[in-house]
Amino acid sequence: MRAACLPVALYFLSLLSPALCRGTEVDFERHVMPTLYRLGCSAGSCHGSFAGKGGFRLSLFASDPAIDYANLRGGLGRRLDRLAPTDSLLLRKPSQDRTAHGGGRRFTTDSREYALLQEWIAQGAAFDRSPENAIVDVRIDPPRVTIQPDASQPTQVRVIARLASGAEEDVTWYAAFESRDDTIATIDPQGAVHAHRPGDTAVLAHYAGRVAFTIVEAPRPPSADLAFPQETFADPIDQLLVDKLQRLNIVPSPACSDEEFLRRAYLDTTSSLPTPDQIRAFVADDSPDKRARAIDRLLENPLHHALWATHFTDMLGADNRFLNPVPFHDWFRNKLQQNTGWDKIAYGVFCGTAADDRQPEQIRREVALAAIETKRKRAADKMLKEVGDEPPGPENEPPEPTLRPSPWLSGYGQRNTLDELYKNQKFKRIIRDEANNQVKSILDSQQVALQLSHAFLGVQLTCAQCHKHPYDKWDQRDFYGLASAFTYVVIGTEPRLREQKITLSGVIIADEPAETFPDPQTGEPLAPRILGGAEIAMEPGHDPRRDIWQWMVQPDNPYFARGIVNRVWAHYMNHGFYEPVDSQSAANPPSHPLVLQALEQDFIAHGFDLKRLHGRILKLAAYQRSWRTNASNARDASNYSHRTLERLTAEQLVDAVSQATGVAPALDQVYQGEIRTGSRVIEMPLSTFRGDDAHALLVFGKPLRKQACDCERSSDPSLAQAMYLYSDESLWTKIVSEEGRLEQLLAAESDDAKVLAELYLRTLCRQPSPAEIAISQKYLADSPSRRSGFADLFWSLLNRQEFLVAH
Repeated sequence: MRAACLPVALYFLSLLSPALCRGTEVDFERHVMPTLYRLGCSAGSCHGSFAGKGGFRLSLFASDPAIDYANLRGGLGRRLDRLAPTDSLLLRKPSQDRTAHGGGRRFTTDSREYALLQEWIAQGAAFDRSPENAIVDVRIDPPRVTIQPDASQPTQVRVIARLASGAEEDVTWYAAFESRDDTIATIDPQGAVHAHRPGDTAVLAHYAGRVAFTIVEAPRPPSADLAFPQETFADPIDQLLVDKLQRLNIVPSPACSDEEFLRRAYLDTTSSLPTPDQIRAFVADDSPDKRARAIDRLLENPLHHALWATHFTDMLGADNRFLNPVPFHDWFRNKLQQNTGWDKIAYGVFCGTAADDRQPEQIRREVALAAIETKRKRAADKMLKEVGDEPPGPENEPPEPTLRPSPWLSGYGQRNTLDELYKNQKFKRIIRDEANNQVKSILDSQQVALQLSHAFLGVQLTCAQCHKHPYDKWDQRDFYGLASAFTYVVIGTEPRLREQKITLSGVIIADEPAETFPDPQTGEPLAPRILGGAEIAMEPGHDPRRDIWQWMVQPDNPYFARGIVNRVWAHYMNHGFYEPVDSQSAANPPSHPLVLQALEQDFIAHGFDLKRLHGRILKLAAYQRSWRTNASNARDASNYSHRTLERLTAEQLVDAVSQATGVAPALDQVYQGEIRTGSRVIEMPLSTFRGDDAHALLVFGKPLRKQACDCERSSDPSLAQAMYLYSDESLWTKIVSEEGRLEQLLAAESDDAKVLAELYLRTLCRQPSPAEIAISQKYLADSPSRRSGFADLFWSLLNRQEFLVAH
């Protein structure tokens, strides 16, 4: 036992850095700053707050060494006493040596922290700014740790900093550690990893404003009762997933039944249930490729395009309290039906203008046609007003209006760009125009930057508005440089059109920004910048948004393609490679980096083809696995060993109830927008509704599009949901409606067994089992009437978990 402990003991001794030895150089940025961070001194609750504490302020999360050094050198020289280091407040206060400290004792006088800071002060408290000593990268070795749960000995990891000179330094002692899931694994302050239960997670190291991670895998003990199935996969993605399951000793579930697959695929692709005839035909089909053919058909279904148009309209925050979201939905639906590449869709959103990349002559014709159409409408309105309440006759009856079956294929949906985004009133801000002594409305470029980075890059920049992001590399210069690219977007008429006397007022690019943001370090106005990259060279008429788009669609961009691949994967698999799906960051590593990389590269290589991406994921064995678990995978929630159960979305639920009962959704338009006749909820662009089903959408988590965050859509259960299902009058009204499905079935079919089977197919998408038939028959026999008995059974089916989840 003593021999087994020796390597670990020796390693802990090695952590006593030479920096503690008298005469060895202590570096401010590499040693002192990380130590203060690890002690919590630069946290937001301590000296890292905006106002500081006790008259002393540090940069939040130790993000700005220069400012921190200046503040430490201040305080009338009392914080750092180079002649008598032990009299320095930097030592006396946190150790409470002869001096009280509001933050309590952070270390003792015989601690390593005390010795480190004392040695730095004794060496002259210098700040080495030489470029060759700058930190360029931080990593954890090894990159993956395999450890048995409750192993007698922990596994030690090391944090390595690489300098600009190429030199590397072990900085384990200076790092602050945390685990992404401490029920699976924890890591102590010295970097020793302990596993507590089977599974996998990441442990993080924070050092010098950077974050590094290593993956911890804690396999289950092998079981003689469970053996890995001999599976042959058509797609190598499945093999990559199974490779990890084998490392973890997690046996995957088998394929789901045909009925479960069809229900799952219809809900996931079209937000609707298959009909009984479709279920019967699919089950009866014995061809080996029937699932692949069903997927191909579903991806051509207009409701599939509507579902993703709704997702993208949610992503862009098209809240109908502030604008009409119908053009958004039509535009996305049009592009999706044509299978427009995701790169081209991103261009249309980022670079939207009123001119829409059209030539002046084309614009002139369209403006003229629009004027003619407006005159015709006014004439028709005038005629109707003159007719009044008189019954229309042949001579004054207006032509019967006909609704185009696919209105998104014409009108605004045909445009190249989505300029409506920049007209959103929630993206407006009032500022004072000092030159003209008046107030004016401008585009809130900060909100646009937040919305678009969340939607198209899958990153959250909210923290960087105020300070360095604690879990990523973004700082205020990154955020405001990106936001500056949108300050040139204004409402007006392009000079080239004005010169040709073409009246087209709308979104244009101005020669000068509507506002500027000061550089947090120099105070000078920030120029537009690529996120985390170079400045954009500006000249009159240049649109900096194009530079951002060109950067995004480069094959080596680490955010754009990866962001949408993760979103689509999470939609179908109920869990992304990283969660939340709009939170790519250095501290949020993907669970399956090789799978994500393979899908991302294939997506880029095929022209950002969304349809191909959807089809590839849907045809995976991993997607088609059963939700039923075994002893090895029951607790697995992130490795795709089985279908994880997820409650129906708000739109799926209301549409499924309407499909099952045969009663259309009870929704009315409120604020701006419209509801087209015959639409399902998933086709409706609005975020807020009126009507009986508006309450159901709200309690089941439909996003109101108020935030730039996917967190708005909720799948959490609640008491309000249970009350709706158990006792909502509008739900019962649909069940017993005289025009509803149940009434029609009872009138047309005298065989109770056939009625029961139809109800099961309409709700659970399967035939009832013998036990369910027996229970149902007994209930019907005891009911006051056939109608009331079936109404109760129908209600019970709509309340079953099997109906309420996408299994």
